[in-house]
Amino acid sequence: MKAISRPLSEPQVETSMNVQHLSSKPMKFQNMMALSLDVSFFTSEFRLCDVIAEYLANIVAQSHEDPARYANFSSQLINEIVEVAFSSAREMSKVDFQLTKNGLCIRFSVGFLYKKGSSMTWATLWEPAAVSPPHPAHDLIALAQAIEVDLHAEADGDDRVVLIADFHAREAVH
Repeated sequence: MKAISRPLSEPQVETSMNVQHLSSKPMKFQNMMALSLDVSFFTSEFRLCDVIAEYLANIVAQSHEDPARYANFSSQLINEIVEVAFSSAREMSKVDFQLTKNGLCIRFSVGFLYKKGSSMTWATLWEPAAVSPPHPAHDLIALAQAIEVDLHAEADGDDRVVLIADFHAREAVH
């Protein structure tokens, strides 16, 4: 697990189209959208989870051969990530969503302050269930692997977690 050295920047909404050139340097991520929601508001309007997931999945799936099919799978994973974030976040805090892209992937990030005193630490997320009790977000890993999405978490000393899902910009050729 990596440590976050600074809090996420203030949410920004930005749309841009750029052409990526082949280069030996890693491509930087460009902002696609950002959103910040109060946990207390969201829990009173939990139906927003499906709306947010469907909207983000449609964006993620745009470059795929069969966007409707990919959006369906992506929506399920995004929905689960959003639910884990809001069920794990402190009541009087915010959950920050960010969608960025480069030529290789579209990155969906969800950052939140997790509840203090939780018996599960985010460090146990990738440990096998036989080693430690299963983490509430453990099923996310299996779902992400099934649709070939790279999933990881970053945490810092201030109890802030960022769940990151890297969706491939195009489907892999098998």
